[in-house]
Amino acid sequence: MRNTFIKHSAKQLLLIIVIYYCSSGCNKILDVDNPTDKIVGDDLFKDKESAESAILGIYSAISDNSNIFAGAITFYTAIYGDEADYTGQAISSLEFYQGSVSTTNSFIETNFWATTYRLTYQINASLEILESSKSLPLATKNQLRGECKFLRAFIYFQMIQLFGEVPLITGTDYRMNENMGRTNINSIKEQILSDLTSAKELLSDAYPGNEKSRANKWTAATLLARYYLYQQSWAKAEEEASEIINTGHYRLTEPDKVFLANSSEAIFQIQPVRPGYNTMEGNAFIPSELARPSYTLTMSLINAFELNDKRWPAWVKSKEVNGTTYYYPFKYKKKVDFSSNFSLTEYSMIFRLSEVLLIRAESRVFIDLLPDAIADLDTIRQRAGLPLISVTYPGISGIELIEKIQQERRIEFFTECGHRWFDLKRTGKAYTTLLTMKPSWKVENGLWPIPQAQISLNPNLDQNPGY
Repeated sequence: MRNTFIKHSAKQLLLIIVIYYCSSGCNKILDVDNPTDKIVGDDLFKDKESAESAILGIYSAISDNSNIFAGAITFYTAIYGDEADYTGQAISSLEFYQGSVSTTNSFIETNFWATTYRLTYQINASLEILESSKSLPLATKNQLRGECKFLRAFIYFQMIQLFGEVPLITGTDYRMNENMGRTNINSIKEQILSDLTSAKELLSDAYPGNEKSRANKWTAATLLARYYLYQQSWAKAEEEASEIINTGHYRLTEPDKVFLANSSEAIFQIQPVRPGYNTMEGNAFIPSELARPSYTLTMSLINAFELNDKRWPAWVKSKEVNGTTYYYPFKYKKKVDFSSNFSLTEYSMIFRLSEVLLIRAESRVFIDLLPDAIADLDTIRQRAGLPLISVTYPGISGIELIEKIQQERRIEFFTECGHRWFDLKRTGKAYTTLLTMKPSWKVENGLWPIPQAQISLNPNLDQNPGY
């Protein structure tokens, strides 16, 4: 599949170019017209091979940028929250680190808004053509529609965590999109749920090809389980998580093998496409030979690790510079490498089995299945080489167990796709946690600002409170 992914790059780029110029040629990110040459769009989806190449183009666009899927979502939530200190000098990054993101922050505009809506347009355009296609085999049509719906659901799930209400764009008609205001949060959640339930039905149990870099049924189910967890729909979250676990398709692996391409734990990963790159995360976190790390672990995170946790030596590395020891994330081991020795061995992790186990553990506490919740938590702790809760706390209460699960999530998912920041928000701990680290922190910082450039272009977009 890896060779197939690259082999189709020319066709992938054709779709990207067609759609990108339709979008970037307009003045507004949401002012995106249909492709002027509709025949070209139809031609890209005329048969199984061209249709799959077109959808691979969307994955390629995701992988080629640091965005809401991987890279940027990890870096900036880590320094915005309580996971990482930023030692660099970039003004836009310093704003995240200081908890004072401005409405003109360039990363908010590019990595999280403009790129996101361009991807959304590509997905919507593909869905419109797929749903009207009469020439594609049904199995192909269903698979590709399912992938598009999953990707769109993922985008909006992430966007509402970061910005709250955002424009919900599900079509390509510029007349509807150009001046669209922010959509009610419940309507966005309904669309996410609709897309995910549909995607789960449409997608196959098997991955397309031999990689885990395209969505299958269990990819959609994992995001559905996370969605239900965030909605506190405990029974539904437990049911989805159990269904995934019971397939037997995924198994925990040793910590130093978790983030390898197609690891046994992976449910969905982003396959790198940039020459010389493994992951955006590895390139950003691993310092150059003579430099100090730009992102270093906070003391609160360092102190949160238990003694003899196997994840510490596997996922954390240190470097001494001018007499100071810096600890930095080392889940990904590969920095950019343009030498002839380059090898692609790591993919950015989006979903993995450990998350599903901890979703089920947390959900089981709230539906009064404490022994089962402990068993799920202990599965993670056993992999980490830590004492089991069932042994050390046999009479643990539900409230205490929830705290143990949150602690485990903090260590298991540190500097990984925004998990910690989102957990602080959904558990109501963001304000009290961050106020001790960032004296100017205020409740309104729970949401990021809408880019001022977009508000200037669209009078129906209003700003989040506090900005």
